[in-house]
Amino acid sequence: MGPAMNSTPILELTNVSKRFPGVNALKNVNLTLNTNEILGLAGENGAGKSTLIKILGGVHQPDEGSIELYGKQTEIQNSHAAIEMGISIIYQELSLVPELSVAENLYLGALPKKQAGRIDFKTLYENSREILNILGLDISPKTKVGGLGISIQQLVEIGKALVRDAKILIMDEPTSSLGREDAERLFLTMKNLKQKGYGIIFISHRLNELFGVTDHITVLRDGEIIETRPTKTWDMDSLVFAMVNRKIDQFYPKREVPIGEKVLTTTNLENKLIHDISFSIRAGEIVGISGLMGSGRSELVKTIYGVYRLKKGNIQIDGKQCRIDSPQSALKHGIALVPENRKAEGLVLESTVKENVVMSVLKKISRFTFISVNTINKITDYAVKYFDIRTSSRNQKVIKLSGGNQQKIVFARIAETNPRILLLDEPTRGIDIGSKVEIYNKIMDFAEKGTAIIIVSSDILEILGLTDRVLVMKEGTIVVEVNTKDADSKIIMDYATGGK
Repeated sequence: MGPAMNSTPILELTNVSKRFPGVNALKNVNLTLNTNEILGLAGENGAGKSTLIKILGGVHQPDEGSIELYGKQTEIQNSHAAIEMGISIIYQELSLVPELSVAENLYLGALPKKQAGRIDFKTLYENSREILNILGLDISPKTKVGGLGISIQQLVEIGKALVRDAKILIMDEPTSSLGREDAERLFLTMKNLKQKGYGIIFISHRLNELFGVTDHITVLRDGEIIETRPTKTWDMDSLVFAMVNRKIDQFYPKREVPIGEKVLTTTNLENKLIHDISFSIRAGEIVGISGLMGSGRSELVKTIYGVYRLKKGNIQIDGKQCRIDSPQSALKHGIALVPENRKAEGLVLESTVKENVVMSVLKKISRFTFISVNTINKITDYAVKYFDIRTSSRNQKVIKLSGGNQQKIVFARIAETNPRILLLDEPTRGIDIGSKVEIYNKIMDFAEKGTAIIIVSSDILEILGLTDRVLVMKEGTIVVEVNTKDADSKIIMDYATGGK
C-alpha cells in the first residue's frame, strides 16, 4: 500500500494568492512537495499557514495561481475532493470515536461488508493489521481507541489517512499535546512513511522539531514565501530571522528591575518527587529552573503550589512559615501557577473568554450571590486589550482560539489574582514566536511590579534570556545554582546531564 518509491514532485503550487476582506492572506505562493520528502512549514500565527492548508484541503479556493497534483493541473473544489485526490490533513484535535475499536476508527465510513450487508470483521481486522504494521504499532485492531494514549491515537489518525489511500499528509501541530518520547515515536513513523514514498508537510511551533525530522523548510511571513531551502542549511538564528525579521537575541526583553526583599524561602523540601530542595527568591527577581525531562522541575513548582504534599521541609513567605497543602491555600498566600498543560489544567476549553478570565476572582467580584455582568465585561475587555488576546468577542469559546491566545488567557486569569509569587511551568510551549515575545514582555511587567517569578522551561535560550539566576535540577534535587550572566547552554546542559 502507498505510492511508489521515487522522489518526484507530487504537489506544486504556482503563484497562489488568496484574499479576504481587508487581508491578503496569501501572495504569489510557490511551493513544491516531493515524494519521499518531509517539508517543514514555519511561520508566525497570521503568516498564512492555515489559509494554505485550507486551500490544499479544499476549504478555500485560490483567487489566483494554479495547483498541480501528480504533474496535472487541478482544482480542489471541496474537502471531499481533496480526500479523493489523496490529500489528508491531520489536525491538532483528533477526530476519533473513543467508544469504537482501532479497526472501526480506521475504516469508519468504509467498513468492508459481506454480501448480506453485515460488516466483514475478518477482512476489517486483516486490513487493519496491515495498516498498523505500516505505522509500527503492535496493538490489537480490536482495542478501544478511548483506552489508548494520545500518541497512539495520533498514529491511528494517520492510519485513517492511509486507509483513504492518501499520498500527501499535512500534519498541523501534531505534537502540541505530546511529550518528548511520544513525539519521537511520531517522528519515527513519519520517517518510515517518507521512505515508503509519501509526501509530508509538517507544521510545528516547536522549531527544534523541524530540524530533527524535515528535509526542507519553507518559511511563510505575511502571506508570502520568504525562503525554502534544505533543513541542514538552516540554524535557529536564520530560521527565526526569516520568520519574524528579527534576530533571536531581540526576543528576550530583559529589563533592569530593582530586586527587593526575600518573598519565598524553601528549606529542605522533600516528598516522593523532590529531595532536599532549598532556595529563596526576592521580589522582582526571576529564577529559572532547568534540567532534563523527569528531573523534578515541574514537580517542584507543583509542590510549592500545593498540588503535591510535603513529607518534610518548610516554606516561608515574608519570613513566616506557611502550610500550603492545596492550590487553594497557595492562592490565599499569593502564589499563582501557569501550568504546563494549559488545555487540561489551565483552561475550560468549552467556556468563553470572559468565563475563563474571571474564573479565579468570582468570589472577589461578587456581592452575596450576585455577580455584575458589567464588572465581568470590564475585567475581560481590559484583559483582552492588555494581553492582546485576538478573539472575535468576549463570548467566543476558548477552544476556538490559537494556542498563543489561549495561553494569554491563562496569564490574564492569573493576573486578576495579583500574585506575589508567580510559578510558570513551560509558559511558551506550543505557541508561535510572536506570541512568545508578547508573553515575555508580560512576564517582565510582572517582575517590575515586584512579583517573584519562577520559570520552568525546556528551552535553555528562554531560561538564559529571561532570568537572573538558574537552578539546575537532576534526579529530583538541585545540583547547582548559577548566575545567568555567567551561564551558557553548555554549562547548564553539563550540570543537567551529570557532565560536571
